[in-house]
Amino acid sequence: MRITKTKQSDCGPRCCREDHFGALVSQTSRVVRRAMDARVAADVTPELTGVRGMLLGEIVRANKENRDVYQRDVEQWMQLRRSSVTAILQAMEQDGFITRCSVEKDARLKRLAATPKGVAYHERIRASIDNFERALQYGIAPEQQAVARSVLERVLANAQSIAGEQ
Repeated sequence: MRITKTKQSDCGPRCCREDHFGALVSQTSRVVRRAMDARVAADVTPELTGVRGMLLGEIVRANKENRDVYQRDVEQWMQLRRSSVTAILQAMEQDGFITRCSVEKDARLKRLAATPKGVAYHERIRASIDNFERALQYGIAPEQQAVARSVLERVLANAQSIAGEQ
């Protein structure tokens, strides 16, 4: 019995993203997120990812401004499903970065608050993400950055419209 390799298409690993704009955007998003997670883990602490760091920053800012933050706010900010946000918040709470406090007016609501540990890490996380952003944009002229931002905002709006989110 002779074993033969399955015939591969002539298209290499770049094929899908060359043919489909959405695939390029999706792949770029995944790689950027992994790179940011690695940077924050290396610069600050392996307990945090870039996304968790950004979320912690939003919670710290809201707490400093005496604004209440709830899980539904995080769902809207990050455009994530409730189950994903629940998992992120549970891990951040378990690692001691945030607490969830009951609200008197509605026992179902839990206000998010940064712990002293979360506040202490906040500046280091912000510096790490700022450095990551500079490295990510290296060699891209401000005019090109503005065009890219405009195009990505339009792509996001189109995708939200297609998904029925607007």
